[in-house]
Amino acid sequence: MFSGRSPLFLFLFLFVIHINFSLSQNSTSASATAIENSVAIDGSLDEEVWQQAERITGFRQFEPNEGEPASQRTEVSVLYGNGNVYIGAILHDENPALIERTLGRRDEYNRADWFLVSIDSYYNRRNAYTFGVNAAGVQYDALRSGGGRGGPGDPSWDAVWESDVSVDNRGWIVEIRIPNSMLRFPEVESQTWGIHFTRRIPRLGEESEWPLVPRADRTNLVAQFGQLTDITNIEPRPNLQVRPYTVAGLESRESQSNPGTADISTNLDVGGDIKVGLGPNITLDATINPDFGQVESDPAVLNLTAFETFFDERRPFFIEGIQIYEFSVGPGELLYTRRIGADAPIIGATKVSGRTEKGLSFGVLGATSGSDFDPSRNYGVARMSQQIGSFSEAGGILTGYDAPARSGTGRLQTVTGGADWDLRFFDNRYGIEGFAAFTNRTWTEAGRDSKTGIAGKMWFRKREGYLNGFVGLDVFGDQFNPNDIGQLRENNFIANLYRLDYQLNKGRSFGPVRRADVGLFGIQQFSYDKGLNLGLTLDLSSDFTMMNFQEIEFSTNIERPFGGYDLYETRGLGPWARPSLVEFQGEFNTDQRRNWTASPEAGVSFHGDGGLGYNLSIRGDWNIGTRLTLNANIEGEWEEDVTAWASNESFLRSGEIWSIGERSVSPDRLSMSEYQIIDDGGRLASILSDVEPYTPDTWYVPVFGRRDTRSLDFTLRSDVTFTPTLSLQVYSQLFLARGQYDDFQVMQNRDDLADFPSYPKRSEFTLSSLQSNMVLRWEYRPGSNIYLVWTHGRRLRERLNPLAPYGPSPYSRSIGNRIDDTFDIFPQNALLLKVEYTFLY
Repeated sequence: MFSGRSPLFLFLFLFVIHINFSLSQNSTSASATAIENSVAIDGSLDEEVWQQAERITGFRQFEPNEGEPASQRTEVSVLYGNGNVYIGAILHDENPALIERTLGRRDEYNRADWFLVSIDSYYNRRNAYTFGVNAAGVQYDALRSGGGRGGPGDPSWDAVWESDVSVDNRGWIVEIRIPNSMLRFPEVESQTWGIHFTRRIPRLGEESEWPLVPRADRTNLVAQFGQLTDITNIEPRPNLQVRPYTVAGLESRESQSNPGTADISTNLDVGGDIKVGLGPNITLDATINPDFGQVESDPAVLNLTAFETFFDERRPFFIEGIQIYEFSVGPGELLYTRRIGADAPIIGATKVSGRTEKGLSFGVLGATSGSDFDPSRNYGVARMSQQIGSFSEAGGILTGYDAPARSGTGRLQTVTGGADWDLRFFDNRYGIEGFAAFTNRTWTEAGRDSKTGIAGKMWFRKREGYLNGFVGLDVFGDQFNPNDIGQLRENNFIANLYRLDYQLNKGRSFGPVRRADVGLFGIQQFSYDKGLNLGLTLDLSSDFTMMNFQEIEFSTNIERPFGGYDLYETRGLGPWARPSLVEFQGEFNTDQRRNWTASPEAGVSFHGDGGLGYNLSIRGDWNIGTRLTLNANIEGEWEEDVTAWASNESFLRSGEIWSIGERSVSPDRLSMSEYQIIDDGGRLASILSDVEPYTPDTWYVPVFGRRDTRSLDFTLRSDVTFTPTLSLQVYSQLFLARGQYDDFQVMQNRDDLADFPSYPKRSEFTLSSLQSNMVLRWEYRPGSNIYLVWTHGRRLRERLNPLAPYGPSPYSRSIGNRIDDTFDIFPQNALLLKVEYTFLY
């Protein structure tokens, strides 16, 4: 009917419908009240302006009985004027004595009675600022995005604002003052903002909202906010913050020249952060010689895969407002800020971010690092995203990296970029999302070498309803590599993906079940360069919340049921036909209304080659009174007879005599003196007969073995809160791991492994780690802090000399002896005192 133009016509038709639906949407609304004089923040709401303001009521339950009226009445009013927005709430409670007033660190959404307000001042239906206060006066601020199933948001964003609470015979009262400089909104005469209120009562297991956003619509949470109207003649205020700091440190570690004794060093440093409002909706952030001494240590992990371990960013400068720079490329990111400063100290960094009145969000980030304030590595990111209609957006990114090449001569220069889109239709319920990206890496050493790769995805998604999900296609070229400034574990694949999620009984209760969800995820992959089958993965999951507020989760994961190859296990020596895998996992969570909770979890995995895996853990949280919180987790993992890569070995043949490289590296990295003659049992000539030699007399091949591993992870966190602005945080992790390989095999081709019982090397290892971190934090004035930080670490990784005579193995030591061994490791200690002061203008 529409000839060759019908796909384009259909797309335009859907887009027009999308715009019409967006413009005609009618949201729940409330009015803000303009005031002329300032309001004292004392938690009383006794000024006359509060009595004259509109009262927002009609809260409804999100938990436990979705849609029913809240069990306790809530009244909220909104005022604005004199450069501030004021929120006042009366949270009625039939039993004021039972209100939970648990202290905690700022930004800790702990077990307590809470009130939160989320404000979409841009009114872009995608992002919002969240401000929360609990009944003990603890503050929480965060950025909330349009996705997810709720939650209080990302607390990495910090603002300077004021609040106070009080408790009386009606319940409790909260009063909040938010300076206009903490919000971003257009400079127009009349405005409408998105707004959402949440109240949490943990003893009842109740969470109520205005307006209620049902679970079926939760993936578009911010888009479902109510409207705050009658905001006129409000002027954005410039935001200027200067935050200098000074830090004094004392560090001790084992002496390199005299083992068993400590070398002690001291340091004194200064630096600072600056935040400048360049306009009503543009902010410049800069940091000079940043210090991250108060940041918690990364946990120890046992990583036996071919891939790097990625940890979350914890540094305040990079996590605040980083959402504007995010550009996801399937399982990775084009920007991974942990790369910045990983190889040399950061000298300085800046970022400019903002949003125009026409809905264009943008951000530019630059950083340089180097030892002794000598810039040697440079990083740059530019990101933009244009809002289309009320819900859709499209944008792009460009990153740059320049650093010394790892060979020591020349430079490595990397450019990555791409475009992404999220187009939504039919009142935000359906969408098309995707990206197209490239990477280009150039080395300037003895000449010029360059590699370029591409990647992209296209997904069609049903975003809301009791049944939702997506179907899509991902493509990652074999040369696509953003890891100089981004992060990606693997490339070289084409993937067909789909996901279905269903709320049983349309989200309503049945029998003893309050609510239940089931999900199915599937992915079939092929290699990009050769079309090799990488296998099918199916994941079945379920989540049941019972009437007594207990929760039960089950999942089943099936990998390569019909076969498939792993491109990375051999660490660069070709694909390997990895056996199939079936995993079962179950978790139980106790009643969340209690002041203590426990979450045991267990799993078992069956490998197609006969290997087995087990894991068992229990996590506990305990609120002891109103000032002390304990969190503990203990987890054990076991592997038995799992076929896995052990090493890549060089073999040298001289007549009938075979030798093996002392080091597990390629032949071109070994001298003749680094080979040892071995008794191969007369098997190597036959095993390697069909394997292409590295040189006429050498072979470089993967060696596999049956792997047994054990690991134990015990992590303890505790928070002691003396006042809402003074707290002590303690973190400690004991991690023990060990592994050994036997029954070795040599890989002949991608499908076959040949037994090699005469393999002469031992492959056994242990890892012992004890890490502790203690932070005393005092916010002596809004935005200004003093940190006293102590860190303690003991870490040792042992690996047997692979060609040494057989003797006692560390693998066989008991767990008690292993713990004793850990405390015998020479420790590293650091003590830091950091003082920062925030000047607000």
